[in-house]
Amino acid sequence: MTTPAIQGTALHPAWALPLFLLRTAWADQPYDSLTEYVSGLADAHLMEIVGDRVAMLDDASPAGGPAALMPGLVAGLRRVGSGADGVDARTPEVLSLLTAAPGDSSSLPPVPAVRADVAAAGCGVLIRDPATGQAVCVTIRRTDAGVLRWRARGVAECPMAPQPAGAAAAQAELGRAIVEAADLIERSATAVSPGSVDVHAHVTRLPAGLPSRVLELIDRVDRVEAIVSVALALPGVGADPAAREPVLRRLISALDAARRSAVAAAGDAALRSA
Repeated sequence: MTTPAIQGTALHPAWALPLFLLRTAWADQPYDSLTEYVSGLADAHLMEIVGDRVAMLDDASPAGGPAALMPGLVAGLRRVGSGADGVDARTPEVLSLLTAAPGDSSSLPPVPAVRADVAAAGCGVLIRDPATGQAVCVTIRRTDAGVLRWRARGVAECPMAPQPAGAAAAQAELGRAIVEAADLIERSATAVSPGSVDVHAHVTRLPAGLPSRVLELIDRVDRVEAIVSVALALPGVGADPAAREPVLRRLISALDAARRSAVAAAGDAALRSA
């Protein structure tokens, strides 16, 4: 049995995969850093390749696992980033974090199979060639045995995913959601013993060289996530369930939107310096 790679507000650590991909393809991160990150996500990996056959999947195979998938994705990103196809693309046209918080499909392209994959996994990564429209959607789910099940779906003609807000706008929106949830967050924090909210347990592993505004945004996401995870573990804390659920849904959506904006901002910065 598999379960979505999302626990409350916390996406599986693989949500940072697009950050490692873009720093490898468009910056100076060694390729080994990407492979070490991927292999370190779990002790065992299973690979599934579905959908249309597209160029980025030519050398990928289930037997090769995620290690065989990465070279094609990086090569596709590098080709677009170099402008070899005559396309001057921005990050959301090429690389997007896709999230599917309950009731929020705002980050997903209008491709039913992609939407279903991301809904089942909780998040995904879309790598798209704007010159051809070909794309690969990568999703990851953790089995009960701790094995990661990777799915790479080829899409012959994929529209661009909706463009996320800028990093500053995403941080402001997250701030507004925090204000709305202030009472729930305060009650949750005081319901546990001092020091028991482990912020470090929620720190996302990141590649080197990210812009400061991206690091600041992700740091805020990690800190809010640590506190809100306590609220999710204490259903009796705060308002009645009817009032509590929409507050948490809004906060989860704002956290996911901030992650998507962080990926876009990091990618645009890397493309400008490439």
